[in-house]
Amino acid sequence: MIKVKVKLFATLRKYLPDYDPTRGIDVEVKEGITIHELIEILGLPQDEARVIFVNGVSKKKTEILNKLEEISIFTPVSGG
Repeated sequence: MIKVKVKLFATLRKYLPDYDPTRGIDVEVKEGITIHELIEILGLPQDEARVIFVNGVSKKKTEILNKLEEISIFTPVSGG
């Protein structure tokens, strides 16, 4: 098992009612897990969790996570 820190942004926070945006959450997951699988474990909709940064670098959902990484998950960027 490995531990990662997850930070949620925008409307994704509503899916974890006790979420503290100043701290994020620590999640213990199996070694070799992908970002896609992490999003499923957290109960976040895949179509809303679209912009992912791992340690400040943009990543695809197929990336495998390593211990002690910080994952920031955002909704799709929009505006005008």
